Amino acid sequence: MSIKTHKDELEEIIDAVIKLTWNYKIFRVLFEKGEVDFETRQAHPEIFLTLHDSLFCSFCVAADLLFEEKPSATSLWSLVRKSQPILATKLNEKIRGNKSLLEKIGAIRNQVCAHRWQKKSPQEVFAEVKLRVSMMAEIVDLARSVILDLAEEIDAGRKTELEKQQLSELTLRCVADDAAKILQAFRNC
Repeated sequence: MSIKTHKDELEEIIDAVIKLTWNYKIFRVLFEKGEVDFETRQAHPEIFLTLHDSLFCSFCVAADLLFEEKPSATSLWSLVRKSQPILATKLNEKIRGNKSLLEKIGAIRNQVCAHRWQKKSPQEVFAEVKLRVSMMAEIVDLARSVILDLAEEIDAGRKTELEKQQLSELTLRCVADDAAKILQAFRNC
């Protein structure tokens, strides 16, 4: 059994942040408010309910794992702990400033998506958490910002590569366009 190197952990977390970002982008396109899209979703409820729940729970699980604080976890926190003191302090403050938001996503992950605690129904959890789509955007922005800073610390070229490829606005537009094509295909049914 080999031990992950710091660079291996970075690449694993970069991959998770990319997928979280793409997941969010697809979710937003498929479930934005709009009369035509609402009618399309209403015409195919089984598909869109399944897509909604799958994308949403996947987002909550990924976000919760990315911000896992356990020392043994491969997470953004584990990378922050290994970074240089000045950067670690900056990122620590940035993440801690979003603690309440991260706890809300963790509650949904644990009580709705993963464990389904018997004490509360999913509706009760959502009522307590008061999740808004804008909170998902905040988490994506936080994860992207942290991982880009961490990538730059290890390899400035890697940060530039991410900004030009997987996390670029062009790539995100392509992901959004592809999701829009799914809606369009269902409109044409």
